[in-house]
Amino acid sequence: MRLFLLVPLLSLVCLNHGVLLASEKIQLEDGDVVAFLGGTNMVRSVRGGALEYYLTNAFVDSQTEVRFRDLSWEADTVYRLGTVKERWRPDGFGNRLEQFRRVGMTVAMMQFGQMESMDGLDRLQDFEEHYRTLLKEVAQQARRIVLITPIPFEKPKSPLIPDVSLHNVALAEYVKVSERLAKEFDAIFVDLFFDREKQRTGNGVHTLGGHEIITDREIAFKLGVISGEIEKPALFNAVQEKQRLWYDYWRPANWKLLYGDDSRREFTRGGDTYIPFREEWQKLVPLVARAEERIFAIARGEKDPGNNRPTPEKLYGDPKADIQAELESFVVPDGFEVNLFASEEQGLTSPLNLRWDPSGRMYVTVTTTYPHVYPGDIPNDKVIVLEDLDQDGRADKSTVFAEGLNIPTGIEWGDGGVYIGQNTEMLFLRDEDGDLQADSKRVLLGGFGNGDSHQTINSFVWSPDGELYFGQGDGCESRVETPWGNSELYQAGFYRLRPRRQQLDPLLDDFMGPGNPWGVAFDRWGQIFCVDGAGGVTFLSPGQIPVHHRRRLGRIGDPGGYCGIGLLDGRHLPAEYQGHFVVGDFKQNRIKRFSLEDRGSGFQLNWEEPLLTSSHRNFRPVDVKVGPDGAVYVVDWYNPITCHQDDAYRHPDRDKAHGRIWRISTKRNITFPPDLLKARVDEVVASLASPEHVTRYLAKRALTVREDAEVSLAIHRWVNSLDPAQVGYSHNLFEALSALATLEIVDRGLLRKNLVSPDSNARAFAARMVGRWSDRLDSPLTLLTPMVSDPHPRVRLEAVIACAAIPSPQSIAVAAKVVHDEKDGWIDYAFRQAVRYLSPVWRPAFENGNLQFENAAELAAVLSESGGGELVDSLKKSFDSPSLDSETRLEVLTNILSAGDPKDIYKFALNSKTFEFGDEYDVKLHGKALQIVADNAKYRDVRPEGDWQPRLIELADSPYVGVRAGAILLAGAWDVDACKSQIYSAAEDVGATDQVRIAAFQALALLEQGKGRDGLLKLLDASLSIGLRMELIAALADLDSARAMEAGVELLQVSEMDDESRQRLLSTLLQHRGANQQLTLEIQQRELNRKQAEQLLAALLSTGRAEQQLLSVLASKLGVSSKPPKFSEPLVRSLKQQAITDGDAKRGAVVFKAVACTSCHRVKGQGGSIGPNLTGLGTTLSGERIIEELIWPNRQVKEGFTSLRVITQDGKILQGYERKTKQSEAEGGVALLDPLTQTLMVLNADDIDTVQKSPSVMPEGLTNLLTAQQLSDLIAFLMRRDAE
Repeated sequence: MRLFLLVPLLSLVCLNHGVLLASEKIQLEDGDVVAFLGGTNMVRSVRGGALEYYLTNAFVDSQTEVRFRDLSWEADTVYRLGTVKERWRPDGFGNRLEQFRRVGMTVAMMQFGQMESMDGLDRLQDFEEHYRTLLKEVAQQARRIVLITPIPFEKPKSPLIPDVSLHNVALAEYVKVSERLAKEFDAIFVDLFFDREKQRTGNGVHTLGGHEIITDREIAFKLGVISGEIEKPALFNAVQEKQRLWYDYWRPANWKLLYGDDSRREFTRGGDTYIPFREEWQKLVPLVARAEERIFAIARGEKDPGNNRPTPEKLYGDPKADIQAELESFVVPDGFEVNLFASEEQGLTSPLNLRWDPSGRMYVTVTTTYPHVYPGDIPNDKVIVLEDLDQDGRADKSTVFAEGLNIPTGIEWGDGGVYIGQNTEMLFLRDEDGDLQADSKRVLLGGFGNGDSHQTINSFVWSPDGELYFGQGDGCESRVETPWGNSELYQAGFYRLRPRRQQLDPLLDDFMGPGNPWGVAFDRWGQIFCVDGAGGVTFLSPGQIPVHHRRRLGRIGDPGGYCGIGLLDGRHLPAEYQGHFVVGDFKQNRIKRFSLEDRGSGFQLNWEEPLLTSSHRNFRPVDVKVGPDGAVYVVDWYNPITCHQDDAYRHPDRDKAHGRIWRISTKRNITFPPDLLKARVDEVVASLASPEHVTRYLAKRALTVREDAEVSLAIHRWVNSLDPAQVGYSHNLFEALSALATLEIVDRGLLRKNLVSPDSNARAFAARMVGRWSDRLDSPLTLLTPMVSDPHPRVRLEAVIACAAIPSPQSIAVAAKVVHDEKDGWIDYAFRQAVRYLSPVWRPAFENGNLQFENAAELAAVLSESGGGELVDSLKKSFDSPSLDSETRLEVLTNILSAGDPKDIYKFALNSKTFEFGDEYDVKLHGKALQIVADNAKYRDVRPEGDWQPRLIELADSPYVGVRAGAILLAGAWDVDACKSQIYSAAEDVGATDQVRIAAFQALALLEQGKGRDGLLKLLDASLSIGLRMELIAALADLDSARAMEAGVELLQVSEMDDESRQRLLSTLLQHRGANQQLTLEIQQRELNRKQAEQLLAALLSTGRAEQQLLSVLASKLGVSSKPPKFSEPLVRSLKQQAITDGDAKRGAVVFKAVACTSCHRVKGQGGSIGPNLTGLGTTLSGERIIEELIWPNRQVKEGFTSLRVITQDGKILQGYERKTKQSEAEGGVALLDPLTQTLMVLNADDIDTVQKSPSVMPEGLTNLLTAQQLSDLIAFLMRRDAE
């Protein structure tokens, strides 16, 4: 072993502040594996490669080999590591300690404390405890530990970014804890926490590009390793190459197909490159090893063997690609025409997005990497600039602006450069010399999720006021460090970035809205809409509070495969199209169009005639925008395959050689906007009054490269020149305000003008701006108070959301004034989320008596949403207020009864006087109160004190139906002996209402020790309606599932029973342990005619619980086998050919309904939601895949349709689709989506007995019910490509 290249000890002295202080020298041995752990600065350091280079150069020789493994992750803290935290990741990589062992860690280099210190000194003890726990696990595997402190926070250069250097007081204490722990674990302590004269960060937190190497030198120097200039560039390059390969292995994109809900799919094989993703991913292991051998060779002074990368991926293209045929396939409304703007001739291979710069040049992202980088290859996706020099509607010049990108799913021009979203990063690229080629690249933010490469951050778009919006799909999890703290978005949602402040807000976290968002757009007043690749259109404005409390936001447009959205306006388009939106319907090969009508604070969506339809399978519109010339531009991804979950990654049908941008125009004169980058600032500002949205949009982009003061003066000159009597004056003031906001210039005078505008749209936007600027305005709540009571509901909506942006206890008191006016669903949603989001600031103040509400209704609305607990006393005081509406009073009552003491239960459930308001007795509310207590009894058995039973007996004989039913149910839940005669009497009373009798049935089932069983069995002989008999059987099922099953099957045979009732009854019967076997036996023993068997089959399928054994029995009743034929590719090809030759899609549609396919699947808006939506299936899946999933449904289960069966501790069986939520992940429970009701259930771990994986809810053998001709017809129907 050669001598270590160590810095002479004498040089390692502390001479003064700012001079490096020596740490203990590190010694690495042959076979060591150094693992790096930490957050963003560690990620950047390790991926930069300098630290590993220095250590390799110092220790690797002919006798010593040292390997390095990067386990760091953006936003990692001692509380959680991304390498473990990522959803499903433990299933593939193991828990924390298992991962340390998996990589063979012998030396750990750890850097923690920076982001944790932003929590302040209150969490210092938590930090120490969690760090110690982490170190204990590390010490079980590593022989040596190195603790590296964070660099100190620095004051950002921009005053718009928080002064994070103020956190150094807390960080100093966190560093002291790290030093103590280093001594406790005999670790080397590397202290980087000292003042520097030179700024190393831009935002005060993260080292700027190029400065990582300076920090790496300091770390190496302090470890006793020579750390000067990079003297061996070949070694440095080899280290970077290995790090790239390791990153692709350890943090793979599309991980959900490795160990997530898509990992159980079986993709068809076909040659060396046509293999499943798991096998492809495993090829990285030997590539990493080979890269390390190269490092060792160079470090030993041997000849560089080179990268030796594998042969690049073979890129396929459709040999039948024909632009003329594609043009002929298009249908557009009268007055419109389509032409090709650009294609692969200009470098467009699988284009994804397009945007323009203020000079009118188009920027297009293209990819050949999707769906995944080929093992060992370097992704080389591009941004291409297209110019139409002669303005004839066709691209004349193509320039590669940037290359070497990795599936760039988001792009926007702004601030003199281009923002790019790719994989886990947001980049900023800048052309420094005007040649339309990027000269600099900077990672702005990192840590975005990449669990699904078609759901990574995408569809960048600027709001009118300069916020960058982008979406993220449910397969991803993002944890991003910012100067404001860690910004986290779990599963699907949106991000809102204010780039000049580096403020990144997560919106609709944890799948509260769309599941696969791919496009955001704004109407001319800034109201926000988005489209979903799997879930329709959503009015996004109510979801602008970055709260993590999960509450679903509904959609306004039907589900569909939508990708890309644009606003239609301007002189180029007909009047009837103005203000409409266009969306890319990629599954059905068309451009849809919708209009909006005001509905309260929100909108109603109306679908209009499509702008374009195509009969060409490869036409895949994934982005659609109106261009500077007024024409509509459509990005055509051009591919027969639309999803990487449905076909192998290297399938030869994946077209990676073609791409189009189509231009849809009218015969009107096109607009010719000026070159806004070259125009004088006054001309740019005047463009804010343009009739075209795109011109106004690009004008704001142009203003971002001008001096703020110059822009502010120009805007004021323009505003002062406007005539208030002019049409459009209010909108011009809106544009002026939003332009200043784009530059983060706070203008109080212009804000006030908009706040008092006669146009409610302007007032709504101004209210939004009060929230955004609240930290720079005096008394923002004073401005918002009248807006919360504005006559227009949209203004009230925006005002409530703005209140949530102000971290003051008084904010919720102002927001609560909205309860005095009519609240629609959107306002209610925003208000409830505001209560949750502001809870950390208003709740302590309220409990300490420092927050007052002016009105009991306001107080009640807030407390009802926030829950009871210690707030119950305040809730009780508000209950009697005459200002409460019925809905709020019920919420107040629910909270009191769910958290109150025995006295509260008596007063608010048993005491009738509580429900007397003036001269009226609210019997409906009293009945609900009794029902609530009965429902709570299973989990919270709190009963009144003293002699309360006579009162309950009296209520059980109440003349009021709701009160009597509620009291009887409660008597059963509490097992009150004195009321049992009333329960039995009510159950048998033929004169009683159904509500009372059903309550009695349920009460009998609730009696302790099954004492009500005999009474229920006796009632089986009574004459009951179908509805009552169903309720009786449901009650009996909890006590005697065998007898309930027998009675249930008998009832299922009744011809008068409708389909919905059959579904409900079957769902009830199948909720008990052993129910499938009992039902199978009952059906087996009964004589069923064909119609009864078919009805049972349809009902069974619609429950989503059609087990194979049940299907086998029903199939035998129908005289067929339930076993499918053996899978073979020749059989699949034969069936496809038969369908093409002999199948009839119209007859197939009849078959589709006849065999109950509509029980589970929707087509064109009709059918069930248990299985995937099959609308446009023939345009997205190959015929072979359709046949495979039809006949052998368990071979590949679509993501989101993995079924679980959960048996609870009380013997109930719950079945549904597996979901992951923050709550289920944090508490270790299970989240199930009920396939029938589409409601999400989150079960606590303590309530679960057994969890079983289930096959597809679609049983095998269904196609055996069909003749050969019917099967061909059905396949032809499913393969059809018509959109309507």
